[in-house]
Amino acid sequence: MLELETDRAQLEKLQREITTKILRAGTGSVHDATRRLEREFEALTRAVVPGRAWRAWKSNVYPRGGGPAYEPVGEVFGNGDKRTWGMLSYWTQPGVNRAKGGEYLAVPLKAALGTSLGRHISPQQWEARFNAKLRPWFRPGKTPLLVADGAIGGGGFVPAESAGAKIRGGQNLRVGRSIPVFALIAEQRHANRVSLEPSLRRANAYMQESFGRRVARIARG
Repeated sequence: MLELETDRAQLEKLQREITTKILRAGTGSVHDATRRLEREFEALTRAVVPGRAWRAWKSNVYPRGGGPAYEPVGEVFGNGDKRTWGMLSYWTQPGVNRAKGGEYLAVPLKAALGTSLGRHISPQQWEARFNAKLRPWFRPGKTPLLVADGAIGGGGFVPAESAGAKIRGGQNLRVGRSIPVFALIAEQRHANRVSLEPSLRRANAYMQESFGRRVARIARG
């Protein structure tokens, strides 16, 4: 009669080692797929969206450091405040922007730019920056505007009360009775020109394939 003796402690140790390796394989697969997805989002955004919006994409993987975990998690997100996420949503998701309370959305025109806020500047911020007041200008059959009284020069907008002195001082200013600063629109449809769903599907498929390869190497070992 053949008797087989087993070392229970040794078997339990081996089981723990194999389990840890498989859990690490899962974490590693999630890590690689997440980083890959971040880079793909960056490339898609960079190809379509002007400026440096592509740099807003960031990613995290939990647990950090690649340790073993039963439920590792990876996330790709827009790094920044609500404006950053709003900008990314505008280019990547269908939707419509509407102002609260049935008011207008203020879209910056050329005269509104030139500050550190760029296209994110609001009418209130513009008024504070240039110490000038904006007033609405409603035109029959045309887009309403927020306008300012003053002049435009190389340094940007100059309020009306300061423009005369600057002109007499030799500055080359283009005086305008009403300078358009913001266009007022009731709503704005998202551009929705960056499709993220195909990238998400590819990342999911890559993660499963990566995990399968890692587990196969563990089995061979």
